[in-house]
Amino acid sequence: MGQGGRGERRATSVLSDAAVRALRYADQLIQEADRSDVFAVYDACRATLGSLAPLDDFYIALINEADRRISYPYLFSNGAFEEAGTVTYAPNGLTAWVVASRRPYRYADDEGALLNRGYRFGDGEPSADTAVVPLLGSEEEGVIGLMGALSDTGDAFTDETVRAMQWLAGLVVDRLRASDPTRGLNLSLVYPELDEGRSGSLVALNVAGNALTKMAQELTALAQEVTDAALAERLTELSRRCFGVQAQLVTRLGPTHDAPVDPLRGLSPRERAVVELVTGADGDPGNAGIAAVLGISTATVKTHMSSLLDKLGLEHRSELRWLVRQGSHR
Repeated sequence: MGQGGRGERRATSVLSDAAVRALRYADQLIQEADRSDVFAVYDACRATLGSLAPLDDFYIALINEADRRISYPYLFSNGAFEEAGTVTYAPNGLTAWVVASRRPYRYADDEGALLNRGYRFGDGEPSADTAVVPLLGSEEEGVIGLMGALSDTGDAFTDETVRAMQWLAGLVVDRLRASDPTRGLNLSLVYPELDEGRSGSLVALNVAGNALTKMAQELTALAQEVTDAALAERLTELSRRCFGVQAQLVTRLGPTHDAPVDPLRGLSPRERAVVELVTGADGDPGNAGIAAVLGISTATVKTHMSSLLDKLGLEHRSELRWLVRQGSHR
């Protein structure tokens, strides 16, 4: 089922006057936003839904069905923006269900069973109500993303809320289509040290997203400390802009349809063995444990670790689990 055009989405006879006014205002904000400002588009959707229902968490996610990757360019939870990023979604969870069915998901459908199998964010507490609608591309593309709303209030999202979300999802797809020419950004032209292809882009996204989130948090903390109201407002706006840049990065680079790439392909066999032990199901055994398994000294383990982190563009061994998860196609 392909996404209908703007004229089709404007059929509002099934919506209340309040919902119609909210959606018209969102449409105005989105059409007036700069073409490349996807963050403003996502933010307008959240604000609109927040005016219609008690909303605690909201996200926009982009899907790459070929290798089960889901990217979050916009993630807002309990009054604050959270770090965007890309993960692999499970084959039997909520995301997979929406991708396969191309239908909205409601908490009431299964009392949150599918929801609670998925990626946790925010305070980690289970939500009392949820609505997730697909971002529908062409018949061939299928589901290209998700719009998700979560609430700590039971029965927060009505049929009207879901219809409003579907209408907003159409606006998001329109804007993504309008900004599509920017999606071919060539990172290797500016960052030749990165691997060409998807794994290099994912590493860049992870590192950049983490840095932007830390910067935003520091700016927010400073805004709370200063006594000058104008300066505090400026610092808060700069914090928001950090998340805006993050949203643009993930939107442009997160959902691609390239063939899966082994993120560890540049490592030596011994370095791969070290990574396998660090990211195993039993957790990181530490340098001593790795040395015992591989029959080498802890000094050699440290050398391998330093070398492989440098090759992968990572700073800490804890990031290896993230990278391996991105390359997993189980």
